[in-house]
Amino acid sequence: MGKTAQREIEWPVRLASSASVDAPLQDGGPWIVAISGVPKARVSSDVADVLKALDGHLQPAQIAQQLGPLWTPADVEGIVRQLAHTGIFDDGARPAETRRVQFRPPFTVQFTLFNPTRLLEAFRPGVTAMMSPAGSVIALLLLLLSGLIGVFLAGPGMWRLLSTPLPLEAYLYVLAAMFVSTLLHELGHGMALTCFGGTPRRIGIMLFYLSPAFFCDVTDGWRLSSAKQRMVVALAGPMVHVALGSVAMTVQVFLPDSSVKDAAVLYGMICYAVAVLNLFPFIKLDGYVALMSALDIPHLRKKSIDALADVFSSRILGSRRALPGQRLLPWFGLASFLAGITFMVIGYQRLVPIFLQLGYAGHLVVFGVLCLLLVMASRSVIRFFRRAARNGSPLWRRILAVTGGAVAAGALIALVPVKPVTVAGYTYANGELRVVAPLQASGKAFAPGDRVTLQSQGMIIHENLGRATIDDAPPSNSMAPLDTIAPINLPGNTLPVVAYPSELESGMNLSTSGRAEVTSQHELSLGEWLWDAAVNSPLWPGQPGQTTQATRGHL
Repeated sequence: MGKTAQREIEWPVRLASSASVDAPLQDGGPWIVAISGVPKARVSSDVADVLKALDGHLQPAQIAQQLGPLWTPADVEGIVRQLAHTGIFDDGARPAETRRVQFRPPFTVQFTLFNPTRLLEAFRPGVTAMMSPAGSVIALLLLLLSGLIGVFLAGPGMWRLLSTPLPLEAYLYVLAAMFVSTLLHELGHGMALTCFGGTPRRIGIMLFYLSPAFFCDVTDGWRLSSAKQRMVVALAGPMVHVALGSVAMTVQVFLPDSSVKDAAVLYGMICYAVAVLNLFPFIKLDGYVALMSALDIPHLRKKSIDALADVFSSRILGSRRALPGQRLLPWFGLASFLAGITFMVIGYQRLVPIFLQLGYAGHLVVFGVLCLLLVMASRSVIRFFRRAARNGSPLWRRILAVTGGAVAAGALIALVPVKPVTVAGYTYANGELRVVAPLQASGKAFAPGDRVTLQSQGMIIHENLGRATIDDAPPSNSMAPLDTIAPINLPGNTLPVVAYPSELESGMNLSTSGRAEVTSQHELSLGEWLWDAAVNSPLWPGQPGQTTQATRGHL
C-alpha cells in the first residue's frame, strides 16, 4: 500500500506522472488504471471520468458538479479512497523511473530488450488472414497428428535419450533450438494480442525461478472486452510449443541415426513438456493467465492466497474476517501455495545435487538461494502476523501460535530420522567398481558399509542398474569420465575425483560409468543432518574440502 493510502487523503488530488487511465480496446471493455504500463485496477467508464478529472486543482464538490447531477462529493471521495492503495495518485514523491531491470516476486527478474510493437504490427495483416478459427484449429490438429505419429515411430529411443548421457553437440543443438522457440513462444502471445488490437509493451529476458527465459508483456490484454480473446492470448504461447514439437517429431522420422536426430527427438519431447507445464494453473504460467481470463478475476493467485491467509488467521489467531464471503478462493490459494512449494522441492531435488558436486562455487549458489528463500519466508510470516494484529487478533493467541510453531519445528528437527543420501558417480572396469566424488565437492567422506545404488546418468531418468557397498579399502585420488557427474558423453574428458573401492552386490548390463546414490548406514536426526551438511560444506570456515588418505592415482 502506497504512502497515499497510509494517511488521510489531502485534496486537491491528481494522478501520479507515471499513472495512466487506458481506454478499452473494444466497446464494452474495461478501463485500465496502470502505473508505468503495469495494470493496477480495472474500472468502469464513470470511475475513469472521475480519475481523468483529478487535475490537482479541483475539490470533490467541483468535480461532482463537473460530472453532472448524479454525482456527489462523497462519491468522488469514495472512489479516490478505494483506489488509493494502488499508488496511482501523486504523493509528492519523485516519479519512479521505468527501469530495464525489474524484480517481480517471488523469483522473477526481468530485463527489457525492446518494444516489439512495430515488429508485430508489420506481421499483423498476414497473421490475421491466417488466424481464421477453422483454419487455425485444422492446422494445429494436423501438426499434432503428424507429431504423434513421429512420437510413435521414435518409440524406445525416447527412453534412451532421457536415461543415458548424450553427446555434447546434441545438447548444444537442443539449447539453440529452445532459445529460438522460447522467443517464438513469447512472440506468439504478442502477435495474438496485436491481432485483437492490443499493444505488447515490451519483450526481454528474465530469470524465472533461476531459469533463463524470454518474456513478452501482454498486460494490455486486460483492456479486451472478450474473455475468450484474453484466453487465446494466454494460450498462444503453449500452442507455439505444441506446433514446434510436432514439427521436430515429424522431421526426425526422415533423419538418419545421428546426434542431430537425437537432438530433434529430445527437442520435440521438451516442447511438448513445456506446453503441458505452461497449462498448469497454480503457478504464474500461461494456464494461470488463461484461467484468470476465463474467471475474469485479475490477480487471482494473490487474491486466493490472501483469502487462504484470512481463513487461517481467523480460525487460528482469532482475527476478524477481512475477506468474508469467499468460498472457492481459499481452496485455490491452498493449491497455489502447495504447488509453489512442490515446484521448489522438485527443483531442489533436480538441481541442488548437481550444484553441490561443483565444489565451492556450487555450494555458494545453493547457500545464496537458501538465504533468499529464508528471507522471503520470514517476510511473509511477519506480514501475516501484522495483518492479523490489525484485524483484531489477541496478542496471547499470536504468542501461542508462534510458540507452538517453534515447538513443532524443534520437534521435527530433533525427532525426524534421516539417512543422508549423497549423489556421486561410479566407474566399473575389469571387474573393479569404484564410487567417485569430485574433489572439493564436500568435506564429508563416505564410510565403509554405506549402501550404493548404481544408476544410469540420464538428463531426466536415472534407471537403477545395480547395488553395491563401500569397501573397507581406503579411498584414493584419481580421474573419472565427465559422465559420472553430468549426463554428457564427452570421450577423453575426465575430472579429478576421490575414488572409493566398492563391492558389487547385484547388477546386470552395468555401464563403465554412471550415477551413484550413496546412502549412509548411520541414521541421523534432521537437525544433525542439517548441521553435518553445513560443517562439511566448503563454505564452512576452515573447511579444506574433500581429503583422502592416499596419494593421487588413476583409474
